[in-house]
Amino acid sequence: MENVFRDYGSFENKNNDRIICFNVSRTYLQCERPNLYECTRKYWRLCGKRAQNADFAFAICSGYIIGVFRPTRWFLTSSKEYPGRWEFEGEEVENSPFLNMNISHLIGKNQNPVSYINM
Repeated sequence: MENVFRDYGSFENKNNDRIICFNVSRTYLQCERPNLYECTRKYWRLCGKRAQNADFAFAICSGYIIGVFRPTRWFLTSSKEYPGRWEFEGEEVENSPFLNMNISHLIGKNQNPVSYINM
């Protein structure tokens, strides 16, 4: 697969932000949900108590940060299809300096779609 991302450099967490990363490659590339926010915010198997400490939620696709969100509320989903999974409500950080940065050096080829930085 050809790399379609422009190189904005590698991500560095200079401010020691607490970040939760979600690999949305499949749901995003296959257009399984209406937009990037919906791909990022729901149906995750994770520790809710840990996630509630996150300053940012990153949407990761092919090792790059394609979306940055500031979660305001975490809760167990009400969907009967995904019992016990978590979702968040939040706002998009549209002009984030993190957008389009390569983060694969931190999350690697992790099988788990959820990764934590500084948490």
